[in-house]
Amino acid sequence: MIKEVTMYTILCDGCGKDVCDGTEYSAWNDTSYVVDSAIEDNWHVEDGNHYCPNCFEYDDDDNLIIKGGNK
Repeated sequence: MIKEVTMYTILCDGCGKDVCDGTEYSAWNDTSYVVDSAIEDNWHVEDGNHYCPNCFEYDDDDNLIIKGGNK
């Protein structure tokens, strides 16, 4: 039998990278798992947007800088 299931991943709002790239997972069955995974991989969450480590940095005064994406 084939059964449809709902799975979750996060795509970077800057460049479109999938949080699962380079991992053994393709998606999670619970949103809390995917968010935890992103945070553990140093992704930044701001106002409901998610940014991979390549799409943000902090300046000398510890201000967050969101880089322009190429999504």
